[in-house]
Amino acid sequence: MKFITIFMAIALHLAIAKTIDGVAIKVNGNIITMYEIEKIQNENKISKKEAIDLIIRNKLKENEIKRLGIIIDDQRLNEEINNIASSNNITRDELIKALKAQGIDFQNYKNDLKEHLANRDLMQKVLQTNTNLTSDEDLKKYYDANPSLFTFPTIIKVTSYTSTSDEALQRFLSNPLIVNSSIQSKDEEINIRNLPPQIVNIFLNTPDKKFTPILNSGNTLIVFFIKEKTNKELIPFDDIKSNVMQKYAEAKESDLLNEYFNKIKASTNIEYIRE
Repeated sequence: MKFITIFMAIALHLAIAKTIDGVAIKVNGNIITMYEIEKIQNENKISKKEAIDLIIRNKLKENEIKRLGIIIDDQRLNEEINNIASSNNITRDELIKALKAQGIDFQNYKNDLKEHLANRDLMQKVLQTNTNLTSDEDLKKYYDANPSLFTFPTIIKVTSYTSTSDEALQRFLSNPLIVNSSIQSKDEEINIRNLPPQIVNIFLNTPDKKFTPILNSGNTLIVFFIKEKTNKELIPFDDIKSNVMQKYAEAKESDLLNEYFNKIKASTNIEYIRE
């Protein structure tokens, strides 16, 4: 009886090892195992075919992110986290505490956010480098049909605070009444037409009477207090084409990415080794 039990244990171990190590598919040489497929099936409660399609899609996406040189570094990630906190009218530390209270590990949150940013950059690259997926005519129709999405205050009154010390600016944001000689302030009126799209989005997404995230400006760091946004205008299509493309991509993301990856899949060497 003991011999049979040991034999069964060995057989079970070998069966598990075979599942884990068994190569099911190769995608341009990248291996997908039977274990990966079964894991995705169980986690998502989907069929084997759906699991295979999802894994192949993710492999193709990873390859494209590498091929297009999309990198989300720590600075970009931290700026995005600060922006999220600011848009919710809380500090970064308060955001971390709020996540913890919801049982969300901050490192996992950062990993998910990093993946989200990479996907967003990929979508923008896909549209920029594959003009056959969309046309100026499509974008112009979307622009004309959604004028409210492209009507913005063009003049933003701010007070800027600059310093070479991130710590000094963080302390200032936690208590703006503290006077710090290492921080210089200046009242300004900024025309958003003169700014890059990423900075424009930060200004527009920051509520009045609130601070933007800390931004890197070469050798100095800068944070803006938004006093007032004025002079709302429908920005001309040619001046805001990149923003129209981004909004269009967000609205049509699923369809556009499916079309893009179906084309890549058709030209990809996919070898099915075992069903």
